[in-house]
Amino acid sequence: MRGPWRVGGFRWYWLGASSQSVAQGMQFLVLGWLVLELTGSSIQQLGLVVFLYGIPNTALLPFGGVIADRLNRKLLLMATQAGVAALIGVVAALSVAGAVELWHIYLAVALLGVLQALNQPARVTMLSDLVGEGTLLDAVAQFNAAVHVGRIVGPPLVGVLIDGPPLVAEGAAVWGIGTGLVVNAAFYGASVLFLLPIRWRSSVSGPGGAAPAREPLLRNFVNGLSVIKNTPVLLTVIVLACSFGGFGMSHLQVIPAFAKDQLGADATGAGLMLLASGIGSLLGNVALTFMNREWLYRWLLACLLAFAVMLTVFGWSTSFWAAWVLFLVVGVVSLGTVWPLATTILQLASPAEARGRVMGILHFTPGFHYLGAWPLAVVADYAGWPVAITGAAGLCLVVTLWFGLGRRVGRGLAARAGGAG
Repeated sequence: MRGPWRVGGFRWYWLGASSQSVAQGMQFLVLGWLVLELTGSSIQQLGLVVFLYGIPNTALLPFGGVIADRLNRKLLLMATQAGVAALIGVVAALSVAGAVELWHIYLAVALLGVLQALNQPARVTMLSDLVGEGTLLDAVAQFNAAVHVGRIVGPPLVGVLIDGPPLVAEGAAVWGIGTGLVVNAAFYGASVLFLLPIRWRSSVSGPGGAAPAREPLLRNFVNGLSVIKNTPVLLTVIVLACSFGGFGMSHLQVIPAFAKDQLGADATGAGLMLLASGIGSLLGNVALTFMNREWLYRWLLACLLAFAVMLTVFGWSTSFWAAWVLFLVVGVVSLGTVWPLATTILQLASPAEARGRVMGILHFTPGFHYLGAWPLAVVADYAGWPVAITGAAGLCLVVTLWFGLGRRVGRGLAARAGGAG
C-alpha cells in the first residue's frame, strides 16, 4: 500500500468522502427535477433555488474556515453531514406524502447552504491533518477521485430512481422523486458512519504553538485575509478559482434544465449528462499524476484556457450524444484538473495555522457557481442556452488572461518553477 493509503484514517475518510459525494451528486438533480415538475419547467425558478443555496453557502464559507481552524474537524464533519441527511429526509417525507411545496424547497436549500458552508473547509483541510506534505498532492488527487466517483454514480442512479427502469410499468409506486430523496438522505447518513473509526488528533496550532481559537472570531478571519493578501500566489489562485466557479461552472447545477430544454432529455438523460462530467473529472484527476510538480501554476492556466473553449462548444450542441462527449471533455479540464490544482497550490503555499481559513476562502468557488446559476438561467430563458453559456465561458477566459497571465505577478508565477511557492 502506497502514499496516503498507508494511513488508516485516510482510508475511512476516503470512504466517507465517496458516500458524501454520491449524495451530493444526487442532490441538485433530484431537487432540481422536483422544482421543474412543481413549476412546469421554469428555468428561472430552478436557478433561483440554486441561488438561495448559494447565498448562505458563500456568506458563511470564510467563517467555516475559521471554525475548521478552531474545532475538532471530525466532529464538525459528522454533525454537518448528519444535519444535511435530516433535511433531505424531511423533504423526502413531504414528497412521498404529496405535500411538498416550492417554499419547502426554498427553506431546505437555504439551510443546506449553511450546513455545507461549515462542512466543506473542514472536509478539505482534514486531508493535511491525516497525511504528510510529501503525499499531499496524491491525497488531494485521491480525495478528488472520491468526489468524481460520487459524481459518476449519484446522478444516473437518482435519474433512474426518478424515471423508473424501462421495464417497470409507468407509475409504479416504488419509483419517483420521493424515492430518490430517501436514497439521497441515506448516502449522507452513511458518510457519517464512515467517519466514526477515524482516530482524531488535530495538528492545528497558531504562531508559537498558540491555538488560533484564542483569537476573537472576526480577528481570526481578518488575519486569514491578511495572509492571502500578502501572499501573491494565494491571492492569484483564489481569484482565478472564484472566476472559474462564478462564471465557468455556473452551468453545473442547472444542467437538468439544459438537458430537458435543449436536448429533450428526461431525468435519466440529465443524470447521464452529469455522469459524463463525472467520468471526465475522474480522467482529469488521473492525469494529475503525470503533471510536472514544478509547473503546477502553468498547468492551472492551461486547463482554465482549455475549459473556456470546450465549454463554449458544448453550449452550442443540440445532439444528446455529441453534447455528452463534449461535457466529458469539459469535466476533464475543469473539476478534474483546475480544482485539484488550485487546492494543491493553496495547501502547499498556506501556513499551517491559517490553512483552514485559506481553504474556506477557496470554497467561495463552489459558492459562486451556485450564485451564478440564477443569472445564467435568466439569460438562458431570454436569449437561449448557447448565448448564456458562451457568455459565462468568455468571462472566465477574460479573468484568466488578465489576472492570471496579464499581471506581472501572474507572469512571474508562470515563469518560476515550483509555482506553488
